[in-house]
Parts: sequence; structure tokens; C-alpha cells
Amino acid sequence: MRKIQKIILFLLSLITFLIGSYTVFEFSKRPKNTPKKFKQKPSIGRKVVACLGDSHTKGTMAHNFVDDLSAQMGSKGYDFINAGVNGDLVYNVLSRIDEIVDCHPDYIIILIGTNDILAQLSKPNELHFELKKQLPQKPSEKWFIQNLRTLIDELKMKTTAKLAILSLPLISEDRHSVAFKSAIEYSQEIQEVAREKNITYLPLNEKQLEFYERHRPKAHKPVVKTPLAYFIPSFKHYILRKSWEEISQEAGLTLTIDTVHQNKYAAEMIEQLIVDFLEKN
Repeated sequence: MRKIQKIILFLLSLITFLIGSYTVFEFSKRPKNTPKKFKQKPSIGRKVVACLGDSHTKGTMAHNFVDDLSAQMGSKGYDFINAGVNGDLVYNVLSRIDEIVDCHPDYIIILIGTNDILAQLSKPNELHFELKKQLPQKPSEKWFIQNLRTLIDELKMKTTAKLAILSLPLISEDRHSVAFKSAIEYSQEIQEVAREKNITYLPLNEKQLEFYERHRPKAHKPVVKTPLAYFIPSFKHYILRKSWEEISQEAGLTLTIDTVHQNKYAAEMIEQLIVDFLEKN
């Protein structure tokens, strides 16, 4: 009897391990249009748009707005590069600028800063990001602004691309939470840096805040603070085959699937701002 129990326990452990590993594999996969893949087959006679950022841009942990833009604008002569990396802070993006430069983009869209905030929400978060992302110091708003200025300066110096930077999406659906307020505060800083560096500012935070005010959620969902919690929506999507929209609705959220990552409606806001920028330029 004990032997059978051990076998069953072993099989359950193995299945759990395989399911977990497959989920991690799926949301860790590189997009099909990374800078490296683009350089292997560069565009000729088309406008190249590099989207630079974190998991919002990579789009494997929620709705992929870069793929939507590619489908929408591809017939109009635009090629999109997905330079998003899960968990990146501005500091991390700085270390991979050259891969963008080598693609000779006509436009660069920047969406970064959410993880700079998440890394400060708790001591476990801070340690997680410091270790996983090899940060040389404790994350802070001052360091975020410093790195953002450097990022823009480097891109302006090394490319001839037209630059646009998005303010941050809302974090959580609880306007009284530190994360919610921080996303607004950081977005104001982003706007100031964009003005200072003379690049286009795309008001995503303001757009989402306006939507939030018009459609106040009944339940104020606080931000999910543990990185492990972001695994659950990915498990539902890749293993249970639920759409990101279903997952968002089940969680009772209006703009995200897990209080951080964007659902389709929120992604459409990002897309519209970028399309307007491209068409005006």
C-alpha cells in the first residue's frame, strides 16, 4: 500500500513539475520578432518600429500589443521589433541598447518603469529583483529617473529614430494603494523627462486613469506583490487554454489580468497612442 502511495505521490509531483515547467517555458519564450531575428532578415523599403520595454511589451504574460500593431500596420509598410524582456527595469534596458541600434529603427517606442515600482513594494520584491536582475543598488525613484535620462540620451546619440515614450499603465485597481499612486507619480516624472529631452510623450497613464474614473470597479483590487502570483494567469492561459480576457474577467479586473499585466482593452489603448504617433510622423 505504501509503495502505491509513493508511486502516486511521485507521479503527481512529476505532473506538477512538468506543468509548471511548461508554463514557465511558454511565458519565457522569446517573441518571434526580436531584434536578433530582425537582423537575420532586415526590412527593405519599410519603416522599422522598435518597441522597447518589459513584460508589457514582450506580451507573453498578457495581451501582446506589438503583435496587434504588426497585424494592423504591416500592410501600411511598417515592421515591428519586439524588444521586451520580462521583469526588466530601466537599468536592464540600458544594457541592451546596442541590439536596438543595430536594427537601424525609424521609430523607437519606450514603455518601461513598472518593475522599478514593483521592486520597491516589499522587501521580498526588492531582493527578488536585485538578485534576478543583478541590480547594483536598491531601486528608487531617483535612480529610475537617472537611468531614464541616460536611456533617452543614448538612443538619441546612437540612432536617428524618432522617439516616443509612454507613461505607465495603472498598477492595481485600488486608487488608495502605494502602487496605484506611484504609477501616476512616475508617469508625471516620465512626462517631465520627455519634455526635457524633447521627445514625444504618449499619455497612457492619463488615458487609463480617465477610464478608471468613468468605470469605477466595485471591488478595489490591491496590487499582487509576489512575483510568483503572476504565474497563475499564465498557468490558466497556457495549460487551461483560457483567453487573457477570460482570466481578466474571472479576476474581476477591468484593465489587467493580474493587477499589473494588460488585458486586451488596456492593450488597445497602448496601440491607439502608438498608431496616432506613427501616423503623425
